[in-house]
Amino acid sequence: MEQRGKALYSFKEFVTIFGQDMLTNYWKRMWTILDEKPHLKDTFPSFLLNPEKLVFYFGKNHMALEYVGSVQKKNLDENYKLTVEIHDCTYTENLMDAVIGFELGNDPTKRYPSMNFNENIYLPSIDAYEILEQNGWNFDAQPMMIDFNIAGLDLIEKSYHRFINCFFYGRDAHGLMVRHIKWLDIFPVDMIPHNDELDQLKFYPWQDQEERARKDVNIVFPTPSGYRDPKLIQLNRFVELFSSSKVTETQITRFLSEPENQFILKMVFFAKELYTEKECVWANDSTKKAIRPDFFITEPNGFSDIVEFKLPNIKTSMIVGRENREAFSAEISSYIAQTRTYREYFEDPRNREYVLDKYGIKVHHPKRWLVIGRRWMIESDEWKSIQNDYKEFAIRTYDDLVDYVISMLYS
Repeated sequence: MEQRGKALYSFKEFVTIFGQDMLTNYWKRMWTILDEKPHLKDTFPSFLLNPEKLVFYFGKNHMALEYVGSVQKKNLDENYKLTVEIHDCTYTENLMDAVIGFELGNDPTKRYPSMNFNENIYLPSIDAYEILEQNGWNFDAQPMMIDFNIAGLDLIEKSYHRFINCFFYGRDAHGLMVRHIKWLDIFPVDMIPHNDELDQLKFYPWQDQEERARKDVNIVFPTPSGYRDPKLIQLNRFVELFSSSKVTETQITRFLSEPENQFILKMVFFAKELYTEKECVWANDSTKKAIRPDFFITEPNGFSDIVEFKLPNIKTSMIVGRENREAFSAEISSYIAQTRTYREYFEDPRNREYVLDKYGIKVHHPKRWLVIGRRWMIESDEWKSIQNDYKEFAIRTYDDLVDYVISMLYS
């Protein structure tokens, strides 16, 4: 774009003109380089050309463009249709707070100017740090720069900024909040009062967009490989997930079933194989609802146990009753009843034979594990007493899982 400051009157108009400018001078240039040097596609961040979404954030002095999508795609599509989302953040004094989605702190003396280039940065708020530490989050595992006691980042007026693979951690009334920014480019803009209803928006692209394209096409997005034990890093992702206030059971089991994360349950339960959500019909009664345990875990002896997951946040106390009359709460009892159905299913040899023939899973008198809640929800003496009443059923908290894996990784 020849004119360094382009005046526009609406965010939608901006996105159209800015996008065309980027397409001509930046994105198309990267396509050309990738065609000339196809080997670069092996490491090129796919979301720069095939993003799931482009998100624009408009502030008083800057405009931020975030690329959302997969780091690596098998095939890049030159006819890819872009999806755009626009956020008006001109109401806030700190654009980065709006982009992150929460404040890292409220002490203005602990806000710091952002660097122009930010890569592999971890910024937990004080409250978030406490949550992560309590959950066994291993800071030594992170191949990143971690800053503490920072209340926020302020963008420098008239300056360009970039954030690559940066993590931000905050806390609300319900628990941990995590924000991962894969790639964020920030451009200076001027908001010039035009009339009572409109401001004139003047934006400034990079000085040399083609040179920027040549550099960016060679960037390798940071990955855990080559750093410290990648299992510790994946375990951190698990901690972040189950610490989130909005996590669902499906998200938890899906995460644990992914090949790169199966080591968690295998380590905890000393399992050699893992099977996820296998539907098991009743061999003697087709009218009964099939069971579908979250996981079958196969022990070294070849037989499999069952692991069921519930949310880490329990609505009520896990233990109720007067002194010396304690028992599991109604909520926990309902979960136990669910696993009791599993026991009933596998008491029938025809059902056992069906599961063995269909899935190759050998099950007989399976141990039923329930993963639920947090360690601080349990009084140890009461817990042990109640647990002793159950032979084939046991409960583990999410903290137990983390501690098991950490101890094995460090042994």
